[in-house]
Amino acid sequence: MRLKYKWKLQTFLIIILAYVFLLILFIDKIKDSLMGVINSFYGGQGINSDLGTQITLASIIVTYFLFWGLANILERNISEPARKIADNMNLVSSGNLDVQMEVKDSFEFAEMEEAFNNMVLKLKEAQDIRDKNEEQNRQLYAGIAHDLKTPMTMVMGYARLLKEKDISEDEENHYLTIIEQQIKAANVQLEDMLDYAKYGSTDYKIFPEEGNIAGFLRGILADMFYRFEDRKIILEPDIPDKVICKYDAEQMKRVFTNLINNAIRHNPENTTFKVSVKEDESVTISFSDNGPFLEDDLKAHIFEPYRKGKSGGSGLGLSVAKRIVELHNGSLEYKENSEEGTKSFVVNLPLE
Repeated sequence: MRLKYKWKLQTFLIIILAYVFLLILFIDKIKDSLMGVINSFYGGQGINSDLGTQITLASIIVTYFLFWGLANILERNISEPARKIADNMNLVSSGNLDVQMEVKDSFEFAEMEEAFNNMVLKLKEAQDIRDKNEEQNRQLYAGIAHDLKTPMTMVMGYARLLKEKDISEDEENHYLTIIEQQIKAANVQLEDMLDYAKYGSTDYKIFPEEGNIAGFLRGILADMFYRFEDRKIILEPDIPDKVICKYDAEQMKRVFTNLINNAIRHNPENTTFKVSVKEDESVTISFSDNGPFLEDDLKAHIFEPYRKGKSGGSGLGLSVAKRIVELHNGSLEYKENSEEGTKSFVVNLPLE
């Protein structure tokens, strides 16, 4: 496309230059032609000086209109498109990102107009992402403040009780235990927040290495099997012996552990929990159960920070898991199958 517009512009400029050259070359010819016409009209008897002056003026007027036509061509094809682009750039610089130019086939200006429209669309997308991130940060800060308020209030309350002189040793130990528990809860919240910020940073790096992710997942399930028994959750693994892909073992363990813990924590007893690994164009790891579906208002925001269901939680675990998977150039999705009555968290990882 660039060569097409360049060729058209070069052709246009050559024509304009030829036009100007011919005007300069034939400006006297115009006068001579007019005088020849008039001499013929008068039968070759010649013309007086007044008429000669009029002819000179007429030739100047004709030349003026020719140059005026040239100026209009230049205005329409060069000055006007350039001014339109400049005006729209001023609108964008003032904050208006709804500007779109009509792309016309006018030499390289059409390519500039198309590039301008693409630039505005990219700026608008960037602004939408920034607005979304700001909204998520507001929710994050509000959630942190809310979740820290409860343990801090309890710590302050029991600390005041400890200052009383007439409490027993058993009461004192009980209060200290509660204070310790609340401080631990607050610390978990802060660690989740720091992890969320860490994995969202463009500077954070993971270190994937080639390994058997199927065996890796079986080892995690084996370590957590006692939790399934405690909660009376039925585990049904469907994992092949070997599936090779690249992954950061430490970070992927966090993802798998989070998804397994969510299923154990948020489902009732006798729920069937299925874990499967399949290899095709990518590695697909599904964590499915037949427990209750998510509330409708939570489904669309399940991976956003501090979006909590009725069962509570920090609301950051799934956000962190999604970011880790995306750092592996993969995806984490929530799906429901109403016919089978199952819900699933599905991890997709590239084979290479």
